[in-house]
Amino acid sequence: MNILIPTDFSDNAELATEFAFQIARAGNGHVTVLHAYDLPYSDRSMSTSLLEVMKENAESNMKDLEAKLKDKYGSGFDTLVRLGNPIRLISESSKMEKIDLIVMGTKGASGLEEVLIGSNAASVIQNTKKPVLIIPPEAVWKGIKKIVFACDLDPKVKEQPLERLRNFAKTLGASVDIVHVQNEKAPADGSRAFYTKHLAEVTHEFSILKNSDIEEAITAEAKKEDANVIAAIAKRYGFFEGMFHRSVTSRLAYHTQLPLLVLHEPK
Repeated sequence: MNILIPTDFSDNAELATEFAFQIARAGNGHVTVLHAYDLPYSDRSMSTSLLEVMKENAESNMKDLEAKLKDKYGSGFDTLVRLGNPIRLISESSKMEKIDLIVMGTKGASGLEEVLIGSNAASVIQNTKKPVLIIPPEAVWKGIKKIVFACDLDPKVKEQPLERLRNFAKTLGASVDIVHVQNEKAPADGSRAFYTKHLAEVTHEFSILKNSDIEEAITAEAKKEDANVIAAIAKRYGFFEGMFHRSVTSRLAYHTQLPLLVLHEPK
């Protein structure tokens, strides 16, 4: 499993790097560490000397990080330092480097901060077709043996996200708890069979919960099951719309204390 890890050399990025290397090792994969630097739009008219300073700083920081990674993990990785919009470069690099998974840290947010500043992780999710594993600052690597997969049991969902979830679980030797939070409608007949078919190669179970607060139900189930990761599918017609209301899913992405694996539904 080949992994792209964007870094800004922060503590959050360092934590995500630990997850990236451990997952790559489990799948005999490779890690690509990317740092993107860019000038604010308002500073585009500034001289190239500032860009040179930024480039030197970026390359120096990456050189220091390379030394740490070699000391801790040995080989199995490469690094990239590029000029440009980080979100665009993450998307482009994930295609060029034949990446299977993007792993990135997030500091989370609350209140007005959540509304006003948004999240780089959310922007990456919206601009890539690759699975994204979001690592919150509270996460601790303990291996990945249990995944809570929050879904609406839609029988029309495409096979690709389920196959990617299956491959992720198989790589790490994890079981999957398929969690449906039921409000008014019961799951469609035959929907379980579709999910069972595509997750047949991993140990899995179904949990049907009734709760008006979807975020609360999912996080409670993850805690009860001692899960290591929460997984969800992002619908292509809108950021996480369809399975959750946008506000609920945003809260999950910002507030979960567990890593969140985002899978995409293809067009």
